[in-house]
Amino acid sequence: MAGDKKTEISRRTVKRLSLYRRLLDRLRASGVTSIYSHQLAHLAGVSAAQVRRDFMVIGYSGSPSRGYQLDTCLAAIEELLDGGTRQDVALVGLGRLGQSLLAHFGGRRPALRIAAGFDVNPELIGRTIEGCPVYSIDDLEQVIREKQIKVAILAVPPEAAQETADALVRAGVRSIVDFTAIPLRVPDDVFVDHMDITSALESAAFFARQEQQDGSQDTETDTDAPSAGVSSPMIRTIDDLLAKRDVRLGELATKIGARIINPGPGLKARITRIYAGDRVSDLLNEASASTLLITNLANVQMVRVADLMEVPGICFVDEVDPEPEVVELAKENGILLMVSPVGVFETCGLIYQLLTTSEADKEALAPGSAGGGRGHESKDN
Repeated sequence: MAGDKKTEISRRTVKRLSLYRRLLDRLRASGVTSIYSHQLAHLAGVSAAQVRRDFMVIGYSGSPSRGYQLDTCLAAIEELLDGGTRQDVALVGLGRLGQSLLAHFGGRRPALRIAAGFDVNPELIGRTIEGCPVYSIDDLEQVIREKQIKVAILAVPPEAAQETADALVRAGVRSIVDFTAIPLRVPDDVFVDHMDITSALESAAFFARQEQQDGSQDTETDTDAPSAGVSSPMIRTIDDLLAKRDVRLGELATKIGARIINPGPGLKARITRIYAGDRVSDLLNEASASTLLITNLANVQMVRVADLMEVPGICFVDEVDPEPEVVELAKENGILLMVSPVGVFETCGLIYQLLTTSEADKEALAPGSAGGGRGHESKDN
């Protein structure tokens, strides 16, 4: 049933499908008629296996000899993303950002139309900008109800963000694209996608400095290599052992005495490898949907990178207490968070010991026993 199928699709899958559509649209406009999964993967910055999995979600498959036909592939994506009917959108805030969004989005997606704009500026009210009529913010709830709008873009000043979001929800809006950089409090059944441009730019600047510092350190000395990533025969052995066993993330956390902060769906995820370190460029190259990230950096940036790479779980170290926004972002994206009582290298050692010990010795490693962890208690299921 189509409705049931949609509810099972993750936010990350939808974002990738939207990206594939933009890429395929450009290729079709340039005269390309077909493409292989590895070619699309290269353009999208994901793996070929990920492309194939995403297309399986929408029930589309290609040909081994010809790859994916662009016309039929785009039609399959559009059927899912657009739902077969036009959807009207409200834009709240017609300042410079709002008008730029109108100019950028106008006519790009026939199935999505910005049908109503709202502002407090009397010079804008009553005008039509880029084909969009502008109403007074005082008429927001009435107009949205009349037009049966379910999607809204929020581009108001931060101090007006929560009040405006409340009004949108009262009017029946079920999804909000938020440009205000303010955490919104909305009911659980209301979808919010935060578009924090300042945070994205600050993150980019931070990681640019980190990579520059890492590069200069690498040319001078190798003594800081472990802080960037634990690369050793032990890590390779851990990956080999994990690949041969059915090790679940929640079980692994319990066995090494880690404190689980946010269980999430990753609790039962199978882990086949670990990445231990803080260097984002390496993580982007090595992480996958079956990787456990072990890192010193208990910050929002690492959670965002983990989300991008579909990493099911992150292990912070040294008994750190992550900030609330880190935990909230992980919860929002379904990423398990755990905290190890020891450092990165020592945590890897615990995992190595767990995987190489005998079945009898494993009991001694369990939290609360004589040989294990920090005495964390566990409950039998």
